[in-house]
Amino acid sequence: MGLFDFLKKSGSNEDKYWEFDPANHFRPRINRADYFKLSDFDFGWLILEPITAFINGKEEEKAKSLSYGQKALNYWWYVDGQVTNGGFVQFYYNGYGKYVQTVLKGLEHIGDFKMADLIRRADAIYKENEKVIAKARKKDLFGSDLSERLEALSELDNHYYQLHGKTMAHIEKYIKANPAEICVDENGDVFDIHFSGEYKTYYTDKQVKEVFNINNGLADGAFNSYFESGMLQETIHFDGGVQTGEKAGYFENGNIQYATKRNDSSNQFECWTYFENGSPKSLEYKSIPDNERIGVYKEWYDNGQLSKSGTYISAFKRDKDWLEYYQDGSQKLKAEFKDGTFLIHDFWNEHSEHLLIAGTGLYINEYSYSEGVIGREEQEYKNYKRDGKQHSYRNGQLTLYQEMKDGKEDGITRSYYNNGNVQRETIYRNGESASSQVFPKSENPVGKVTFQYLMNDQWLLDQDLPTADTYPVCLNEQEIALNIKMPKAFAEPDNHHLEGSTCLWLSVDKTGRVRKVDFKSAYMTNGQEFMAVVDKMKFRPAMKEGVEVASYMYVIANFNVE
Repeated sequence: MGLFDFLKKSGSNEDKYWEFDPANHFRPRINRADYFKLSDFDFGWLILEPITAFINGKEEEKAKSLSYGQKALNYWWYVDGQVTNGGFVQFYYNGYGKYVQTVLKGLEHIGDFKMADLIRRADAIYKENEKVIAKARKKDLFGSDLSERLEALSELDNHYYQLHGKTMAHIEKYIKANPAEICVDENGDVFDIHFSGEYKTYYTDKQVKEVFNINNGLADGAFNSYFESGMLQETIHFDGGVQTGEKAGYFENGNIQYATKRNDSSNQFECWTYFENGSPKSLEYKSIPDNERIGVYKEWYDNGQLSKSGTYISAFKRDKDWLEYYQDGSQKLKAEFKDGTFLIHDFWNEHSEHLLIAGTGLYINEYSYSEGVIGREEQEYKNYKRDGKQHSYRNGQLTLYQEMKDGKEDGITRSYYNNGNVQRETIYRNGESASSQVFPKSENPVGKVTFQYLMNDQWLLDQDLPTADTYPVCLNEQEIALNIKMPKAFAEPDNHHLEGSTCLWLSVDKTGRVRKVDFKSAYMTNGQEFMAVVDKMKFRPAMKEGVEVASYMYVIANFNVE
């Protein structure tokens, strides 16, 4: 009896997702260069993405076409996506518990018994509290106390975070050892685990795109990628299929963009980035093999002037002196980290005005935490502790005001909506809340619903569905918006600053009527608000070669309060 036959017999009676039919085995086509180049979760998604498109929600029908190694990746990814987003509580709340037996078999099949044991422990806790979670599903998980009530289950989340990277390594190792079971290359050929030699890929004009060496089925040595112009774009070094950590990337003008060098004597990576003009941009050191930041850290402006310098003793913890400069070279900040505390000695503004001296005065910090968003903190200090008025801004608009004394909130703290109105006001006494009041977003808060319509030819092709030249266009959006009930969560002023959404996949016939609705996801809603009216949406039908045709549309209903 073969391995597939044995596993099929031993598992098929226990869950409906484990059975495998080799006669209908689905093996996705994977780009050969990506297969050898990618690793870790990037490699996992490379294999999983076409598998997900193949299944397309029809698991009971199509799961039989997945081998046991493919199932290990596919069903564990459900766990990872949920637990890393909202913990085991979210995993079970969202109904993924039905896959646990398949997940366990898959993990044990690839030899990851530690993760299997952890999930088995989580499942035992879930089964003891199944009624609690079932009852909670009648409400929105957002803002609920379910995680607190299921503390024993939530406590396993940190254990999961410590293990999930190792699980991905187990899966990658299994796939690389058994590629014929998992996938084929872009030409439909099996990856030969015994092949050795040079491999090249090309752009459509036959210009070389990638050059790399394979040794017994694994990438080995330099993996070089090139721009279409022929200039070197990136070099990544491999040893026995594993990236050594050494790599270099280049701008198309030939200047280096980044470089990581390995120093085994210090057990560190030296990581440089550069501006396109060739000037250094940053320098940091990372530990081997954890790849966590540790040691000297520096940043520069594109004119070559030093911007920041300091020392990291762990990924997010700094120690000793921290210095900052303006682009003209003038001093901006002298500070230090001492036992985890940030002590600001001196601060100068861009006009060289000495605003904070020996831990007392005004500190201003501007930063960008996403594209188009500028944050600004204005903080008064006394004897190295925040003392006085504190202001936080987002793109120039006040978001938080605090009164502090000796490093503690003391007086008024106000947070603000994006329309400038006060969201919450809390009175503090020596760091303790004495009273608090939440205000509505406006004098007469009104719920607002807006829609997004998304469609991509590739989404349809991945699901073996027909594409169109143009896709459905909603004709009665305002009518639908007026008839949707706002989610109950938005009745609470505490939630007026948030946004919710419901995502649906619609099948629209050639007359523009919605014929089928597939629920995809929801946040701060239970999804029923949109589901209750979606069949009343009217569309201008999709068009294909001048003819009205049935098609599809991904629609997002966004909820907020104004």
